[in-house]
Amino acid sequence: MRWPSRFIVGLLVVWLGTVYTVGSARGPVPQPAAMRPVLYDPDPNHLWNRVHETFHARVAADGTRYGFDTVDPLLWTETKYLLSGASHARAIALMDEFLKSNGERLISDPLKGAVFQHDLWAIFDWLAVTSQGDVAARRALMSRVARVIRRVALTRKQIEALPDTYAGAIASGAFAAAVRVSDQQMILPPDLAIAGGPWISIGGTQPIVPQHASELGRSAFIVLWSVPGGSKATFEYLKKLWEHPQPFVPDDSFQFSRDGEVRVKINPALPAVPDGTRIALVRRMLLVDDRGVIVPTNVIESIQLRTFRRVQEFAEWQMSRERLFAGKSGGLRQLGADERGFTTFSAKGMDAFEGESKRIAAGAPVLQGCAICHQTEFGPAIESIRSLRGVLRPYTFADPRHERWTRWFTQPIVAAEAKGRTYEWGVLQGLWQSHPR
Repeated sequence: MRWPSRFIVGLLVVWLGTVYTVGSARGPVPQPAAMRPVLYDPDPNHLWNRVHETFHARVAADGTRYGFDTVDPLLWTETKYLLSGASHARAIALMDEFLKSNGERLISDPLKGAVFQHDLWAIFDWLAVTSQGDVAARRALMSRVARVIRRVALTRKQIEALPDTYAGAIASGAFAAAVRVSDQQMILPPDLAIAGGPWISIGGTQPIVPQHASELGRSAFIVLWSVPGGSKATFEYLKKLWEHPQPFVPDDSFQFSRDGEVRVKINPALPAVPDGTRIALVRRMLLVDDRGVIVPTNVIESIQLRTFRRVQEFAEWQMSRERLFAGKSGGLRQLGADERGFTTFSAKGMDAFEGESKRIAAGAPVLQGCAICHQTEFGPAIESIRSLRGVLRPYTFADPRHERWTRWFTQPIVAAEAKGRTYEWGVLQGLWQSHPR
């Protein structure tokens, strides 16, 4: 029998790293209860609270804590946090405490268990792909995190019973009032998932946003379009794009092509994006069930909305664990127009909390980052749509009018299958095969 290559890689990582131990690891240094926020339990010293604080919160030189309730942990490719010194020792000690004390039994709420696992999965993926820190130390932490991820896994039935947080957000009425973003009024669209509604989900058998899928593969991403005039107008515009005889043209601006290599870009002569068009990017949480299968959930981690006008407008709603656990507004909160934060997606390189620069200034305006990535300063708006390639030739045109409601579910399935083909998933499986629960 031939073993999958990713499984072999995972076993090799296990073999090289399981003998490493941290003899000097001590438990987390206690802090006054008033200084420590709580999330999973009112007791600040609860094990799950300490795990979340250690892995998710970053502390600046002045003592300010960041990242406690960000969607993704504040970790970069050059981050040394958790990989050496006191932070590594605390992380190892916490994972050992969790495994030895059957920490999975301390919280019975499936929703809290889902978020806890998903957060640890983010840590594991980062550990698997980073090259920083002592190799043996990194593998030691990775093997422990993998086992805890498996310990807290929910059953398929429990995952399917998790709340539909988008529906909860709309039902709450918390986002019914328009919020001013720049000179436009932006609201959370209440009809993204309505069958027969104005939104059309695009995408086929491959992730429609491959960069998001590559970096954030533990989530599924759904791209929806709404052209003024309803679903009929949206369909006609998408079909017109697909029927264009030359969707791509050579990209002469690329300076680092190899000999004979031809780079292409979106043809700026494609039919212009109609004024008032909206594109939504919905991020849905994936989980690993108790059988080791990747399963989509109805928990929304973020919704990003872009409206095409004279100047593009961006809005975003993000998951808040505190609101989610309290049953408020579907667990979502809207980012303010001037809200600042740290970018980890596509932000390779230096850790904002480490090194000589210590670039701590409460981050940068989050929504401005959207405009930078999707800027249209030097070309037509259509060139800024990163997901457009997946709906142009040579891809097959999948009539989005058919089963567009089920496409709300099929893209997460595609994402789960794509995640199952990644290196880091192979490493995780290898660790599970080599360790008992």
